[in-house]
Parts: sequence; C-alpha cells; structure tokens
Amino acid sequence: MRAGVAGELVSANPAARTLLRPSFEAALGAAAFVRAMLDFEVALAHAEAEEGIIPAASAALIEAAARATLDAETLIAQGKQSASIAVPFVDALRARVAKESQQAAAHVHVGATSQDVIDTAMAMALRRCLDEADATLRVAVKSLARRAREHRATPMLGRTLMQPALPMTAGLKLARWAAALEAERKRLEAARPALAVQLGGPVGALERLGTKAGAVRAHVARRLGLTDAPSWHTHRGAWIDLLDRIGLVILATGKIANDLVLLSQAEVGEMREAPPRPGVGASSAMAHKRNPVGCVHAIAAALRAPGLLATIHAAAGQAEHERAAGGWQAEVATVPDLANALGCSLDFLDRIALSLVVDAERMAANLRAQPEVAAAGEASGAGLQAALEELLKEIER
Repeated sequence: MRAGVAGELVSANPAARTLLRPSFEAALGAAAFVRAMLDFEVALAHAEAEEGIIPAASAALIEAAARATLDAETLIAQGKQSASIAVPFVDALRARVAKESQQAAAHVHVGATSQDVIDTAMAMALRRCLDEADATLRVAVKSLARRAREHRATPMLGRTLMQPALPMTAGLKLARWAAALEAERKRLEAARPALAVQLGGPVGALERLGTKAGAVRAHVARRLGLTDAPSWHTHRGAWIDLLDRIGLVILATGKIANDLVLLSQAEVGEMREAPPRPGVGASSAMAHKRNPVGCVHAIAAALRAPGLLATIHAAAGQAEHERAAGGWQAEVATVPDLANALGCSLDFLDRIALSLVVDAERMAANLRAQPEVAAAGEASGAGLQAALEELLKEIER
C-alpha cells in the first residue's frame, strides 16, 4: 500500500516491510481500516435510530449492507480525487443500501463528516495496537525484573562516556531497563482516554443532530468501545499527547537495544538477545555472523520516531479553522508509521523477554581486566543493592 490517503497505511517498500509486526500490519492495513469505517457507520446509524433521528429499519439495512467489506484499493484510487477516502466510501455504502431502499440510503452518514469516520477508525485501529503493546510491555517488565533479581549480585563494569567507570551489578542494569519500560507503560495507559470517538459533523458542532447530538455520540462511543468526548477535530492536544507517549515507549526501548547491542559485541560479550539459531540474524555475505536483529529493529524504530512525532506536531497542532487543509491528511499518513515503529520495538521486547542471555563469567573477566576500576568500588556494595531494591519496588507499585 502507498501512504498519503487514509487507508493507505502500510508501506509497499519490501525493505520497510521486513520491520513490520504482522499483527500491527493487520490492524493498520487498508482492509482493517475500511472495516473500522464500516463499524463506525453502523454504530452511528443505530445510535441515531435509538434517538429517533432515523428509522430503525434504515439502521438495520445499513448494518446489513456493511457486513460485506468494500474494496480498499478502489476507494484509495477514488479518494485521491477528494483527498479523503471517506467520500467514495460513503458513496459506495449509500449505493449498496440504495439497492434495498432509497429512503434508507439517505440515512447513511447523517450529521457526520469525513473526518468523523476517519478519525474514529484511526482510534479503533490504534486501540488494537495499544492493547497488544500493554500486554507485551507487562511481560517484558516482569521478565526483566525477574532477571534483575537473579543477577542482583552479578558484578559487571559500569560504563560512562563508553568507558569503564565503576563496578555495578547486572541486576541493577536490568532493573533500570524494567523500571523505564514500566514508567512509560503507565504513562501510555494514562493517556488512553484520548482514544475517543470523533463525531462533530461539518464544523464540529453536530448541528444537524440538534439537542440529541450528545446522546448519539455517547451511543456511538459505547458501541465502539471508545471514550465519549466532545469533538476534538481541530484541537488535538490529547491525541498528540497519546502519540507522544507512544514515542516515549519507542525511545525507552531503543535505549535498551542500544545498551544491549554494545554489550553483545564480541569484544564485550556480556549480554545478547538470544542464543544463535539457524537463519536468525544471518548475513548475506558472512556465514559465521549472527546479527542482533531485535536490537537493529528497535534502534531503527527509535531513530524514526522523533521525525514522525515532529511531523505529527506540525500537522495536528496547526489546523486551519474548522478543518485542516493538508495537515490532517499528513497526520493520517504518519500515525500508522509511528504505530509500526512501536511494533518494531515490541518485537525486540518479545525477543529479550524470552531469551536474553546474561554471561556472568564474561562480565567478571571484563571487570578483572580493569583492575583500577575494581579497586575503585565494590559491585556488592550496599548502595547498589539499595538502588536495585528501590527500582524493583517502584515497578511493583
């Protein structure tokens, strides 16, 4: 798929696709996005029927018409004519309903606008990703905390400015990783109310629904499992904050991957992401190599994330009047890229949660090779143990 129109959410570049988490690709792909748009229209129709705005029979016909999906590629091609996939989408759904009833066809998309259906579909797609992210982060934190306890007395070199500094413990390093991930998981969880239904109509006032607007929006939010919130269509601070917190998870994971890729160098050899397995980390030129592929994916994601967030800030934070002219379209094309970067980070966390290798003998040997460092401090000191315990308690709160 190409990027640029809502629904064109997964890169067609073969090199880029090697980084995608399959479940995220499924959640953010064009077919899933169109299905979310259909779910929005069904929820809207039933909400309006419950409030007496359209007949219940029309809502039933709209739901029946939405059971079969619409062709995403056709919608994408047609959407280029209006800079919105929602225009051909609504036309196609109305045409399908009209085969059964012209009156019911007139009740499709009543009071809503293009941004309503696309923003709500994006929130639904992102919710699936964040549900998986939360579960993956919890497992990774638990695994790293367990390994920290195992290695609470395993001495290793502490390093500052890439040079030997003072002795520390592998447990403390692992506990720091776990605590950083847990802190970002909690921050992300706290921002989840921004996964809200978007329902504002042409200028954000739901003017066609009159005094029943709030009730309709509440029905739609409840049916789709999203937060009920006033229209956020051109004031997107909560949405930007949620995306920023996704970025912080990516950056925290990238820092861990950076540490691990350095520790896994043959000259260091203190930790690595997994025991060698056939085909994993293979080189096209050197059969003996086993590259740290999980680290590579996570570091690549962390390098991409700041640029993606900069685009989102510029695009989502400067909407003109009641509908952005280009900014919203740029944001819609960028959010899936940020989500896919998160997926790459989660792939790395899955890998180290299951198979992180800690080589205590190599750590001890590297520490012995720096006698002046060993003389400068004790890795088993009470301060180091207290710091580790503080981190583990923080994780468990």
